[in-house]
Amino acid sequence: MILNPLSNQVGGHDGVLSMGDDNEIIVKPALPQELKFYEESVLHAELAAWMPTYYGTLTLTRNQPGQAGDQSSTNGAPIIKALNGYVLSDMMAASTLDEEDAANAAAAAIAEPDVVADEAEDNGVNDDECICLENVSLGFKKPCVLDLKMGTQLYDDDASEEKKARLGAVAANTTTLPLGFRMTGFEVYDSEKDDFTKYSKHYGKGLTEDTVLDGFRAYFAAKLGPERMRLIIERFVNDLTDFLATIETQELRMRSSSLLMIYEGDAEAFDAGLSIEQEKIAAVVARAQAHMEKGAREDQEGDDEDDDNEEDEDDEDFEDYEEDDEEDGEVGQKVTDIRLIDFAHSTWTPGQGPDEGVVKGVKSALALFEKLLKEDYQIEA
Repeated sequence: MILNPLSNQVGGHDGVLSMGDDNEIIVKPALPQELKFYEESVLHAELAAWMPTYYGTLTLTRNQPGQAGDQSSTNGAPIIKALNGYVLSDMMAASTLDEEDAANAAAAAIAEPDVVADEAEDNGVNDDECICLENVSLGFKKPCVLDLKMGTQLYDDDASEEKKARLGAVAANTTTLPLGFRMTGFEVYDSEKDDFTKYSKHYGKGLTEDTVLDGFRAYFAAKLGPERMRLIIERFVNDLTDFLATIETQELRMRSSSLLMIYEGDAEAFDAGLSIEQEKIAAVVARAQAHMEKGAREDQEGDDEDDDNEEDEDDEDFEDYEEDDEEDGEVGQKVTDIRLIDFAHSTWTPGQGPDEGVVKGVKSALALFEKLLKEDYQIEA
């Protein structure tokens, strides 16, 4: 088991661990408001498409040393009990590290005092609930990750006056209030050093309206060449445009939620990802053509037996396409991705319209990305 690279390398995601044979599932402490937001997201398919896939909850049960049924040496650490009511071993296998029980390792790490909510207390045997989410970094070899904290307001409406004043000052003294977002941390792969250059939340807090474009330049500094980098930024512009159209229709309030942006920092893997995308597009086109040809033949009058045989062959071909799709269930090499994350202070607010602070943040980011394309990646005539 490994720590999710988005947790320790980018600010604001402590206590998140990866699980599963390919670390495909992220396990994080379940805060009630965030859990409720994920559960209600099934009623908001447009926004849910931008969120990590929600797999449900996982229950950790704590055993005391020497407790009956405790056959491990976890010294009272929690063990994984169930995922949505089903025994975990019946649903997935946890990956291992140094021949240790990864499930117990995950539980122990999640149960550390600095991870579990401050108000949680251990009063003997009790259960802790965790959220299980898609690991959106899966599919990247060298993920260059940026966390953009969205919105102009960082506190809940029912927060204390002290907290409102404190977080209000943070918003006013950073890009949060004027632009509707703040860079809270990012990392960029350096192929020459074969290592990541990391920028903390303190770097993001130090950026202003005049210097934030330099922050984006630092994020897009992987040594991929100008053509690849232009393609990455163009894809983010397209995604942000689509996301803006979605968020303008959603009635919610998001406080301290983030847009997580990822691009592949390894040139060879980047090109492989593009090739995979092109192959998938070609397969979709071939399938569409097969459907159209089959439909045209079915519309012809006086089909003879030979025609029927041809249609049977087409049906077999189409079934092959479907089988290929099922085999493609594994995550392939990705090029870019963008997701909305962190909903511990987010609520659905029917009848109150969209979160204008988040809308402002998306528009600001879009404008800066477009400016970056114009100033740094202009195509020569």
